[in-house]
Amino acid sequence: MRRIRIYMIMQAVLCALLVILLSVSAVTVYREGAARKADHPLEPIFSREIVAEKAAPIAPLFFFSIGLLAAGLVLGIKDENANKAAEDPEMRRDLIAARVVEPSVAMRRARSGQKRWLLIGWGVFTLCMLPILFYIINPSHFPQEDLEGMFFSLVLVFFPWTVVGLGALAVCFRLRERYILRETEAAQERLKEEKEAGVRPETMAAPLPKSTGALQIVLIVIAIGFIAAGVFNGSARDVLYKAINICTECIGLG
Repeated sequence: MRRIRIYMIMQAVLCALLVILLSVSAVTVYREGAARKADHPLEPIFSREIVAEKAAPIAPLFFFSIGLLAAGLVLGIKDENANKAAEDPEMRRDLIAARVVEPSVAMRRARSGQKRWLLIGWGVFTLCMLPILFYIINPSHFPQEDLEGMFFSLVLVFFPWTVVGLGALAVCFRLRERYILRETEAAQERLKEEKEAGVRPETMAAPLPKSTGALQIVLIVIAIGFIAAGVFNGSARDVLYKAINICTECIGLG
């Protein structure tokens, strides 16, 4: 089981590394090609030789990943938990804690720790989103004459802050999950104590699963923020003008 887990981790790391290296190579090829084309308009941005030159350093890692995948298929290595339902520690905690008549001090402390890490995670994520929001609402960062430079500048601002914010959120949720497990263990101990004392647990309905995940809420908030920022910096007006020009000039409605 340990070997299978190590194999799965290696495959995931290789896949992520290949995606990053290929993305960096693609961006590098485009930027160098665009700069070369600005000086020599007849020069192509992409060519077989240029792409092969940038892809050559990544090729050994790519073939190693393919070989590792083939070896796993031949040996029949697969994730045994792939078809199993994912466990929800929070729901399991609620089911056990609902049977406790009087929560213990350990349960209260664990619940307090969960709230604390939840607030810290969302607070750090919100702070990381503020620089992106301030950058977007500034019209001077979106010049019409340099669309490529505008795009790369936006990526340089958006990507690092988003990675830091989501990383902090993931770490805080992981630490919060530890407190959830602590509360579950404390609730189980409390149930034993109440059972030995003759205290009968109250019958409570099982909590309903959450219909909206945290990631969905984050994406909705980000989308609303981007829409509002686009309206404030004049992007919506520009899109409307371009749509009018397409209809009246290209299609010929005018």
